[in-house]
Amino acid sequence: MATRDSESPYQLKNLLDAAAVQDLARRIESVFDGFPAARFEKDAVARLPELELKERSKHIADGLRSHLPDAFPEAAAILCRAMGEDDGTGGVEGFYAFRFMPCLTFVEAFGLETPEAALDAMQQMTLHFSAEFAIRPYIDQHPTLTMPRLAEWARAPDWRLRRLASEGSRPRLPWAMRLNRFVADPGPTLTLLDLLHGDPHESVRRSAANHLNDIAKDHPGRVCEVAERWWNTGDSGSRWTVRHGLRSLVKQGNPDALRILGFTGGENVHVESLSVTPRQAEIGAAVSFSFTLRSEERTATKLVVDYALDRPLANGKRARKVFKIAHCELRPGEAADYSKTQRLKQLTTRTYYPGRHRIEIVLNGRVAADIAFDLLP
Repeated sequence: MATRDSESPYQLKNLLDAAAVQDLARRIESVFDGFPAARFEKDAVARLPELELKERSKHIADGLRSHLPDAFPEAAAILCRAMGEDDGTGGVEGFYAFRFMPCLTFVEAFGLETPEAALDAMQQMTLHFSAEFAIRPYIDQHPTLTMPRLAEWARAPDWRLRRLASEGSRPRLPWAMRLNRFVADPGPTLTLLDLLHGDPHESVRRSAANHLNDIAKDHPGRVCEVAERWWNTGDSGSRWTVRHGLRSLVKQGNPDALRILGFTGGENVHVESLSVTPRQAEIGAAVSFSFTLRSEERTATKLVVDYALDRPLANGKRARKVFKIAHCELRPGEAADYSKTQRLKQLTTRTYYPGRHRIEIVLNGRVAADIAFDLLP
């Protein structure tokens, strides 16, 4: 979902509140005579405050299971009608469509015994709210039925179905079950991405790029082979996908990824006047550093300028994380100045410990200079 990068699960959970349950109840009541809306609302709202987003969705879906027909195809058809007219967004562009998330969770949880009907429902529901989570158990348990459907969607006129073909089959989709068969062998999903890398819709290309970045965690060489083939098509959309899809490999200094994107050479680009202030800082504070790049290359050189923070861990080992600074091109004799601030606040994803820290300036994957500072308790 487009909101996933900018909103935490804690913030998003409030989109599935009592008002969302009431709206869903009224929608179902309008298309299904005899639906016990009041009883459903009472059951579905119970315990919501103590649950996070996905748990809320499952709780509401369980309430739907109790108050809709037992036959899954009939129940799914009712939910499809209740979703109403297509507004063109598919839940990717805003918050309102999160109230349809329990409908997709219903399909995910209760349709596995009738997979064809479930896939039909997802094809319609994803026009309102992405089925990227719901489809994953079907890929896992019914691959021979589901993979041809994904290939069909990858060729569909509607961009939301094309996006689902990529997003639903991502091996490491955040917040979702991991698709270990594709972690081990990404061939089937690379076949899908071959249909999508130059897609005219940015949301589809962004999904394809994120998907490629997932695969790069386990198969960097294979990803570079695929990315180079896409890059060599010359298509602007495909090159956009490649640039975003290779971002992790570029951060790692993978030479093939850098070469594909035109970042080669730079051995004669030097770091001058590297400084860090203060040289001693406390946990929770910040340090600032600055430097100058000067090129002594014979030709203009494209550079990925990054920095790495090398820090101690509690177990005596060290960790290293790369951060982006800039992409630039320096002509012979040209210089460029840079400055950055590194905050040293404790994060859930990164813990700081006292000791010697080091900032490395990285040019096209090469550590060109470094400087140390001490972190105090």
